[in-house]
Amino acid sequence: MALLAIESTASLAGVTLVDAGQVVGTVRIAHRHNLSGNLLYATEWLLNRHGLAREALRAIAVNVGPGSFTGLKIGVVIAKMWAHVWAIDLVGVSAFETCAVEMPEGMAALVALPARKDALYVQWLRSMAVPEPLSPPAMVLHHALSEWLQQSCPDVPMCGAIGVAQARTWIEPFLPNLHWRTIESPSPEGVARVGWQRWQAKEVVAPFQLVPLYLQPPSITPSRRARTR
Repeated sequence: MALLAIESTASLAGVTLVDAGQVVGTVRIAHRHNLSGNLLYATEWLLNRHGLAREALRAIAVNVGPGSFTGLKIGVVIAKMWAHVWAIDLVGVSAFETCAVEMPEGMAALVALPARKDALYVQWLRSMAVPEPLSPPAMVLHHALSEWLQQSCPDVPMCGAIGVAQARTWIEPFLPNLHWRTIESPSPEGVARVGWQRWQAKEVVAPFQLVPLYLQPPSITPSRRARTR
């Protein structure tokens, strides 16, 4: 009963293999050219390394975002394709859940990830086996961050934050008492941990119904004339 987890939303991608509930191996991939091919090669290598045939995979968990548009699209398409072709279960895990699960259990954690140069993807969650959302996910511009934090910060005794170094630089002046964990990117192990729990709870999705979590508005908007045609 093996599950493959795919992370492709940031500069460091990767795959993690879970067998009988235990993480048995991870391959990290620099997000450069041929990401789709490298994810395939990494998966094949992991299975061979641990003596498992492809048929041992019974589920795929994938980070559905938010994150890099190209990387997110590649990871989700691969996961949907493999789940459909191999007739196995598919589980979606958000980038926020992927990070929050790495914080101490029961802690209210602010997850802060890069959106663009002037904005962050942010959400408060309670760290659990499947993290519980405490605020809606959002993309917040730098100049609006103070207001968003004032409105969204939960009134609980245990609060921490996990995110990239840029996020800490922006947020710490407003919430100086947060316990920080600085990361480079969401991890495939986090996708695997949440994905496994969600799979055991039978929270699966049909491949063609899985939708990425896009929070950033499109950079190109059709003209009014084009929309009415």
